[in-house]
Amino acid sequence: MRLANTADEYGLISKLFHWTMALLMIAVYLLGKNLENNYQYYYEILIIHNTLGLLILLLAIFRLSWKWINIRPKLLVSNKILVYAAKTTYFLFYFIFFLQPISGYLVTNLQGDTVIFFNIELASIIDVDSDLRFIFRLIHEYTSNVVLLLFFIHSGAALMHHFILKDRTLKRMMFSKK
Repeated sequence: MRLANTADEYGLISKLFHWTMALLMIAVYLLGKNLENNYQYYYEILIIHNTLGLLILLLAIFRLSWKWINIRPKLLVSNKILVYAAKTTYFLFYFIFFLQPISGYLVTNLQGDTVIFFNIELASIIDVDSDLRFIFRLIHEYTSNVVLLLFFIHSGAALMHHFILKDRTLKRMMFSKK
């Protein structure tokens, strides 16, 4: 398997970015939902949630850099509606890859907690403020629901390509050659 993309296939690096970020997004979402009612292990879960969230931000930066220096495999469909839907979904994913960690960092600071990334305490970039905390918490929570919706749209589209359109869209992102 090639490291870089070709005109027909995604390379190993693109596939690793895709699947690693998908797993991290699922984990961060579930940990965030667990924070709401888990007071016994709140800070332990918050540390893991923050670490994985910031890791998503770092991976998004590297992933975008990789996309800019690498070719993109050609589209397998020509339907303008499907192409527009895919591009919109990708844009929203990338927007949220940045918005979620940044808003989460701010919420953590605004509530007076320290953001910890792989056991390293990061600087607070904003002082405690309950009004701002409310606003950024809403942003963080609403965009987490948008991520869930995008995840189902993206997964459903991949299945549609595989089972209905019967093209190679899903297979190109898998690690198997079959």
